[in-house]
Amino acid sequence: MPPPTRPAGIRSRSASWPTNSKTPLTEPAAEDYRLVISLLDARRYPARQLATLYRERWEIESVFAEIKTQQRGARVALSSKTPDGVLQQIWAHLLVHHALRELMLRTAATRQLDPDRISFTETLRSARRSVTVTPGSSPPDLLVKALRLLQEDLLERLLPARRPRSQPRVVKRKMSNYRLKRPERHAWPQPTHTGTQAILIKRPQPTDQ
Repeated sequence: MPPPTRPAGIRSRSASWPTNSKTPLTEPAAEDYRLVISLLDARRYPARQLATLYRERWEIESVFAEIKTQQRGARVALSSKTPDGVLQQIWAHLLVHHALRELMLRTAATRQLDPDRISFTETLRSARRSVTVTPGSSPPDLLVKALRLLQEDLLERLLPARRPRSQPRVVKRKMSNYRLKRPERHAWPQPTHTGTQAILIKRPQPTDQ
């Protein structure tokens, strides 16, 4: 059997945005961020939204911490003794986390806020308190009222807006969670805008066959 051959090429899209500029991008520069993606449907996957998601890609680490440390508990192990039982517990944690995140999203939408302003820790605590005071047989109107009060409580404990920050990639020190900060890192350039301010979509150029 002959070895498989590599494809002649892969169709892709490219989106660019400036690393440190207050003005909209009109022409690509040497210091631009450039995201190459295989999601070709521009209407379904707008470049501006993809660029925004790229800037927030690190938040998956925060999600792991929310589930493993805050929601489940840092010293709590899954108690099931069978593979099916472990999977059931994992799915339960994921469903609870999804429900909490949905609550945070809807709460932020009531005031047109970034969902990052809603504290996951406070949401988890409020949800746990509501489970103890709201029986499952409560009438719908009481549940709606309880939800509204819970959202008002979360809106009173908003987190500060996140600052646009940037740090160079480094390898962490042994026996430490952080790399030693050297003098050059203190002067690291910081972004002055978010990734949604200006996006330039690079369209493919026709090539000779």
